[in-house]
Amino acid sequence: METDRVVAIVGVGTILPDAPDTAAFWANLTAGRYSISDVTDRWDPALYYDPDPKAPLKTYSKIGGWVRDYPWDPMAWRLPIPPRVAAQMDLAQRWAIGACREALQDYGYPRRPLNPENVAVIFGNALGGDNHLLSSAHILFPEFGEELTRAPSFRALPAEVRTAVFEEMLAGVRRRLPDINEDTMPGELGNITTGRVAALWDFKGPNFITDAACASAMAAVTAAVEGLIQRDFDAVLTGGIDANMNASTFVKFCKIGALSATGSRPYAEGADGFVMGEGAAVFLLKRLADAERDGDRIYAAIVGMGGSSDGKGKGITAPNPAGQKFAVARAWERAGVAPAAGDLIEGHGTSTKVGDVAELEALGMVFGSMGLPAGSIALGSVKSNFGHLKAGAGSAGIMKATLALHHKTLVPSANFPGPNPAYDFARSPFRVNTELRPWDKTAGDGVRRAGVSSFGFGGTNFHVVLEEYVPGRHQPKKATVQGAEVADASGGGSGAGAPAPKPPLRGALLVGGADDAAVAARLRDVAARARTGWAPPPAAPAEADLRANVRVALDFGDAAELAELAEKVVTALEANDEGRWKVLRSKGAYLGRGPTPGKVAFLFPGQGSQYVGMLGGLKAAEPIVQETFDEADRVMTPLLGGVPLSAKIFVDSEDPARVAAAEEALKQTAITQPAVLTVDTALSRLFTAWGVEPDMVMGHSLGEYGALVAAGGMPLGDALVAVAARGDAMTRLALGDNGVMAAVFGPLDDVNRIVEG
Repeated sequence: METDRVVAIVGVGTILPDAPDTAAFWANLTAGRYSISDVTDRWDPALYYDPDPKAPLKTYSKIGGWVRDYPWDPMAWRLPIPPRVAAQMDLAQRWAIGACREALQDYGYPRRPLNPENVAVIFGNALGGDNHLLSSAHILFPEFGEELTRAPSFRALPAEVRTAVFEEMLAGVRRRLPDINEDTMPGELGNITTGRVAALWDFKGPNFITDAACASAMAAVTAAVEGLIQRDFDAVLTGGIDANMNASTFVKFCKIGALSATGSRPYAEGADGFVMGEGAAVFLLKRLADAERDGDRIYAAIVGMGGSSDGKGKGITAPNPAGQKFAVARAWERAGVAPAAGDLIEGHGTSTKVGDVAELEALGMVFGSMGLPAGSIALGSVKSNFGHLKAGAGSAGIMKATLALHHKTLVPSANFPGPNPAYDFARSPFRVNTELRPWDKTAGDGVRRAGVSSFGFGGTNFHVVLEEYVPGRHQPKKATVQGAEVADASGGGSGAGAPAPKPPLRGALLVGGADDAAVAARLRDVAARARTGWAPPPAAPAEADLRANVRVALDFGDAAELAELAEKVVTALEANDEGRWKVLRSKGAYLGRGPTPGKVAFLFPGQGSQYVGMLGGLKAAEPIVQETFDEADRVMTPLLGGVPLSAKIFVDSEDPARVAAAEEALKQTAITQPAVLTVDTALSRLFTAWGVEPDMVMGHSLGEYGALVAAGGMPLGDALVAVAARGDAMTRLALGDNGVMAAVFGPLDDVNRIVEG
């Protein structure tokens, strides 16, 4: 994937149950700490709790993941927040400020620069926080007071008693509920959460919140990533904050039977509902190209995000696997890798009877056709540690996956007595990870990846794909210049999709399917049609065929050759004889199974690979090759005394004298080196146009310049000037004994004996 579509996580900040900072959070994860306990100071169970689920206006659950003993000290932090203002600030605003402070310090700001004019703040938040409910209850007291004064029993009391009771009740309410002043509204509104952060650090990029219920944080991260890709800003603080743990939220969730009174057990037997949690998880994001340019510490890379809606399902609150699967599939598609390349799924995993199974069904729809071994993908949910953060849930999951990638460690799922019997884990590629272990990666392309899901109440779904950071893995955006694709060293671009690959020069057909039988069936149809004279026009292969579990590629010249080759491949597939493929490969048929191949490397040859007329056929057939030679001629003609470089390579093959002269000229280093570099670059550009892009490049001797050009490290024109000067200097070098070089073919023992003698 190109760097302009990849986003780097360069700073982290965390305030979660039993975790006032990110270091404590990671320590809790590695220890499998369970941070769920009874309510203490947030509300009084004597007033709101009843174990009977049918008791009106009562909650049958009083457990949660609570943030306690968080050190809030803006004066010590040198943040200009007056005590009177701070007193009216909701916990959500305080935690947002504290988590952002940690993320910025983690990045190194202000020692490490950020342009405040181009820093955005985007958080996921729903329902604001508890202060809104408390202040509203205070304002609405007159309605309750009016009911009291109308009560017949109250009116029967003496006037002085009625007055005393009313005033005593009002005084008690005022002690219990926050005062109302000019700081009340800005202290409790959800959108002010981002506004506070932007104002405190003088950030002038956009600031706003997203509300997608339990997927709010993931919606915020999606908006943040898209804004970076579109270059609306250069850095962004994003994540999720939730501080809704009041009695009314407990009661309302209990009335739909969603909460558990016993504990959080994602994907486990005994799961009977979710446990609410609270806190904040914040990330500082930059475009990967910018982060690499600036030498930032990169925790992980965000390579793909997908969203979806449940559509028409059983009900507005019932999860729909058919809708969830789209978010998961879209994220992996945009990441440019098959889901089989993932090692970890940090799931939504709420611990509800219906929700967990629905999510596993959705994951099965995406991963089930990959042919993965049972239990090969680690599964977990951070809700097993401290419950469901609601609007902040997605950011907590991303934080867990990010730290796991950064430390190359898989952490245990807490409170897991055994798998949920309603799902067949024995035949599933997923396995709930219950032990702390190194995250080893040897299969595929060797890159660790994690998918994180977050699904919102009301049928809104998000999934993100994260990769461990591997320096240089993602290349700069390619820009088309005079028909040839070259690296854009600036890393710029609008983020628009890459152009479709060029069609091949001759017949090429890729056929994919779930298994050998499916591919054989398609090839039988191809053979039958080809026998009638049909052949597909040259075209790039379909993405679905490229990603299929079984793939067959055919290289053919005409319809008759295609028919014969397709029939032979069908026979080989049905016979399941690997030996037949050695012969078939020599005839232009190639078989691939399982995940698509990993990384691609281009190796560029050096001097000695040149010959007269090299790439002549491609130069005549492919404009990209012709335009590369034209570019080289413009640079080299003045350096070769007015003679174009191509004139030294392409001569009349029917004239032996001119061919001999060209062969002698190509032995001259000053000509050989720019000639080979031009050929290297033309082939590299051509392969890129066909959609074959290298993950890494290497050059042998002179070929190092070809590798530099292909990697975007040096423009072709500059490289041609450099190798021309290099070749000229080598030509002018005169020694008494220039030595000789020979290629010797023979048994090694004989060669050693002759050399030693």
